[in-house]
Amino acid sequence: MRPVVRYFTRLQRRLAPLWLIALTAAPPVLAETPQAPRLVEVIIADLSNPFFAHLARQIETSLAEASPGTEVVVRSSGYDLNRQQRQIRDAVLAGADFLIVNAVNTTGLSGVIAEARTARIPVIAVDVKAAGADAFVTSDNFEAGRIACDYITERLGGRGNVLILYGPPVSAVFDRNAGCEAVLDQHPGITILTEYGDSGGSRLGGLTYMSQLLPRLPHIDAVFSFNDPTSLGVLQAAREAGRNEFFIVSVDASPEGIRAMAEEGSLLVASVAQYPKAMADQVMTTAMALWRGETVAERELTVPVQLLTREMLAKVTNYWMDPL
Repeated sequence: MRPVVRYFTRLQRRLAPLWLIALTAAPPVLAETPQAPRLVEVIIADLSNPFFAHLARQIETSLAEASPGTEVVVRSSGYDLNRQQRQIRDAVLAGADFLIVNAVNTTGLSGVIAEARTARIPVIAVDVKAAGADAFVTSDNFEAGRIACDYITERLGGRGNVLILYGPPVSAVFDRNAGCEAVLDQHPGITILTEYGDSGGSRLGGLTYMSQLLPRLPHIDAVFSFNDPTSLGVLQAAREAGRNEFFIVSVDASPEGIRAMAEEGSLLVASVAQYPKAMADQVMTTAMALWRGETVAERELTVPVQLLTREMLAKVTNYWMDPL
């Protein structure tokens, strides 16, 4: 039997400040355990992002297999930190057995996560790290940035102007951009065009940000974008501005991103594939162990990633499910 799922979605967002603060470790929570969880809350940064929506569905599926009949509540924060804080507090008041949180801000939830842990409710962070969570399950985000920008430098022959986009203040964005910069810094012929503003993490954000940026940058050779929705906005901005001198490498390998890559003459030439099914399975294994009061040896788990180029599209039959 599948769990009951209720979705709460409101597609507003507010920019949070870009704080680079060290994460605080937290010991696993021990609790008295009935036979099965009664209620699990999944709090997602923004369900309008197809990757997050698919990740939520995969978590639902993994939970249905691990604990049939458990009620699941899925909430979307719309990239709004204050809303996500309220959602976590509401989940605590509802008596959730454990929380799965896709944070909108890596450091901004530490207070409400501490409240959950005081209530003996385990918190598992997924996709990005969240300060104070009992465990983290993420893609190997540094590696995603590294292999994406290794491909960029190879395609450029080690010379050119590369724009790195920044976004919401979360570990996934920090780590992907750090991996990219680590590669580009090794090539003296590469000029990094870094803009530290928030490009939004969404198609609209990428469109707005890039439309404002293009007039200030007369020549770009390549763009590294931390996710596919932002890349699709960049594509639209380039079309509207009549700019086609650069190419884009992204992260997600989402269905929408793959369709854009397949279009003739598309500027999006590659995207690093993430695997939400593998992430969801790891999340559920860890969450159930913490809920049962077991000792979890690995509290920071990473799922491998893989570069997907336009030339590889013919091999893709089951993206977002299992590695090629």
